[in-house]
Amino acid sequence: MTMRTMKTALKLALAAGALAAHPALATEAGGGVYPNGAEGYSGAALPPPGTYLLGYVEHYDADRFNDGNGDSGQLPDFHARADAAIARIVHVTDTRILGASWAMQAIVPVVNLRVGAAGMADETTGIGDVIVDPVMLGWHFPSGVHITTGVDVTVPVGRYNPRKLSNIGRNYWSVEPVVAFAYYGKSGFSADLKLMYDMNFRNGDAMVTPFNPTGADYRSGDEFHADFAVGQQIGKLKLGAAGYFYAQTTDDKVSDAGAEATIDALRGFRGKVFAAGPSVSYQIGKAQIIGTWQHEFHAVYRPQGDRIWLKAILPL
Repeated sequence: MTMRTMKTALKLALAAGALAAHPALATEAGGGVYPNGAEGYSGAALPPPGTYLLGYVEHYDADRFNDGNGDSGQLPDFHARADAAIARIVHVTDTRILGASWAMQAIVPVVNLRVGAAGMADETTGIGDVIVDPVMLGWHFPSGVHITTGVDVTVPVGRYNPRKLSNIGRNYWSVEPVVAFAYYGKSGFSADLKLMYDMNFRNGDAMVTPFNPTGADYRSGDEFHADFAVGQQIGKLKLGAAGYFYAQTTDDKVSDAGAEATIDALRGFRGKVFAAGPSVSYQIGKAQIIGTWQHEFHAVYRPQGDRIWLKAILPL
């Protein structure tokens, strides 16, 4: 790999692993807005009417950057470390729509991102982009099955500078349809699955990188991702596993012929990753505390590392 090629890849990789702001390499400068793996236990069913505070603390660390074949070593001396605190407010109303509970939510992340490779390094701390969903619908069935749907909208208010490497804002809107399924059996067994599809809008003030030296308008490809968890309740304790799968489904597009040719040569710069690991939950009164470790087993065009979650669900 030439120095020029390495620096090109680095500039697009430096924002990778930024948790709530940039969880995967693929799309412009490193991933979408959703923090992969955030939802595990109790992530697919709406609670009873009321207002709830969900607090997330996340740590991500990676020391390898994979190429299009999933092999490490594309970037020398690569390291990414990110820490995030995420506040999520969910309000479940008494109103029923089509037999479903109507809820709404807002998610606000605060992120510290540190990245480096080949003697280059950068760090940014601040508020990431905000996610809102005014219409979430949740159905609950006597069999123990729950279904929740919604459309999350990303509002680009996070810190962003097109000439910085470690941006924690995306500077474009994104719409994410969501459908989640849960099964909570009488024996204490549970299974949660949350499916999401991100449709990204165009960034009219794109990052200036060797892949896009003029900062031409950039549209990040669409992204499919899923969070999943299975567990067994034993008294106040639940033991099991949780993880995520992420795959970019369409190519990145740039309104510059030279930049577009480079992206096309990288097969659209589509990222992919799979992760899983142990998860434990403990009930304290009406509050629930969840801890999860997720190891990334396979990654393409992105870092590969480990993610640790601590999640608290508190009724207000």
